[in-house]
Amino acid sequence: MKPGFLFRLSVIVSALFVAGLQISAAAGFVPPADRLSIAEPRSSAVWKGQDLTVKYTYSADQGQMELSGNIRFADYLPLGFTVLHDFRLSVIFLDQNGRVLEEKGLATNRGGFDPIPFQARLTLPPGAVFIAFSYQGDAIDSASGGGGGGGHTSFWYYPIH
Repeated sequence: MKPGFLFRLSVIVSALFVAGLQISAAAGFVPPADRLSIAEPRSSAVWKGQDLTVKYTYSADQGQMELSGNIRFADYLPLGFTVLHDFRLSVIFLDQNGRVLEEKGLATNRGGFDPIPFQARLTLPPGAVFIAFSYQGDAIDSASGGGGGGGHTSFWYYPIH
């Protein structure tokens, strides 16, 4: 065997492995019930999750999207909890078949359960015709100090299958 053959073979195998990881990451699927159309150049709408509501407005032009809005938490979350910890809201861009093209963070927060505004200028991935939202966070009773004292709950929504 030639000495350079093994090196070239390892480079090719590595490149295929990395390409496979990228394909598998984008191979997720979001069901039709969770897809929000971005077919219009501008629109405002409300998306309701179990734990929160996202009132959003978008404007898309020349491969860019301005996405802004406000996150309001469900009434039950603040009951018994006083601290919002490690909250994150993301937007997921989808193609016409609901396949994931890209996911971008929109908002993060620690603190109380006051409404959280967000605003982002995003590059639209080629072929994006839908979006979906995902979120995760923890609610903590400040008396428990975030320790194992029972005053803690996690909440999340991740529509990708």
